[in-house]
Amino acid sequence: MLLAVVVSSNMAFSQEAPSKEPRNKFHEKKKKEREKNEKKAEKELIKHHMKIQSKETRKRMKKSKKQAKRMKKNKSSEPFWKKWFIKH
Repeated sequence: MLLAVVVSSNMAFSQEAPSKEPRNKFHEKKKKEREKNEKKAEKELIKHHMKIQSKETRKRMKKSKKQAKRMKKNKSSEPFWKKWFIKH
């Protein structure tokens, strides 16, 4: 009798929960789609922001962005050749 109780309890605990894989795939797909839409919206927002600026401002923003990119790479903000040929 004791053996029957032990065996039946092991069988009850050994049952696996239903697989959550399809549910995770659904959520992953929704998450990727949401991230894609967010990136697209951000890109459109930046494009609109650039479009409403004057030409001089866009040039200044572009130059500033290039300098920031160089500084982030731990390089000088100006290329070496500009330093060589600058008039003092």
